Amino acid sequence: MYVIWFHLISLYIIGFCTGIILTVITYHQNIILEDIHLNRTVNQALFSSLWNNSWDSLKQENNWSRHLYLIRHGKYFQNAKNIKKMKLTSLGKEQVGYTGKYLNEMNIKFDRLIHSGMIRALQSAIIINQQLNYPLKLIEDQNLTEGLPVLPSPYINLTQRQINSYSHKQRMDEAFRTYFHRAYYKQYKDTHDIIVFHANVLRYFICKVMQFPIEFWLNIELNHGSITHITILSNGNVILQKVGDSGFIPSNKLTV
Repeated sequence: MYVIWFHLISLYIIGFCTGIILTVITYHQNIILEDIHLNRTVNQALFSSLWNNSWDSLKQENNWSRHLYLIRHGKYFQNAKNIKKMKLTSLGKEQVGYTGKYLNEMNIKFDRLIHSGMIRALQSAIIINQQLNYPLKLIEDQNLTEGLPVLPSPYINLTQRQINSYSHKQRMDEAFRTYFHRAYYKQYKDTHDIIVFHANVLRYFICKVMQFPIEFWLNIELNHGSITHITILSNGNVILQKVGDSGFIPSNKLTV
């Protein structure tokens, strides 16, 4: 009887000690893993393998940043008979009025105000400009016109042939190269550009500049009058400051 009890107690002690030893080993392994994740050299090596730092084919020329404030136009008459009649609704005008006031309250002296050639983007840009303490000359860019960039994933009822027939990707890529790049050598300060255009193009640009799969562009939702703020640092790194921010518009006036 005593032999059996002694054997059971021995097994208990051995199991207890083994548990303590395994816990200590696991704890130290976790510390090592955490140290690796906190190791700057390791992280930089990992980051450089995932991020293409030459995405804009430029090199660092100075220490200035480029700030892009990407605005989706206000709500418009989607069922109009032709493109020229797709003007802002009264609600759409209100929405971008709030956008302009918010931008003005940021106390930033913006450098440029660019808009697509579509009437709803032009109207939105005009209303935003009227809210700024330092109104800007409006710059039109037809390459920012709404369209379809690539076949989206997950799949929707479109074929690659239909996407190709519009030839929008080439035009959008040209617009992307125009605005999305690190500071050129002649830049002497941080710049702040407002660009007013359309949801599909804007979503495509977000995916492209953040080096996400561009086929995911349709997975991003943007309210009318919302602001997406992107900062491009002088070394080519990109900061997505905010996406589709519309918190400055009353909730009962929000539309998608």
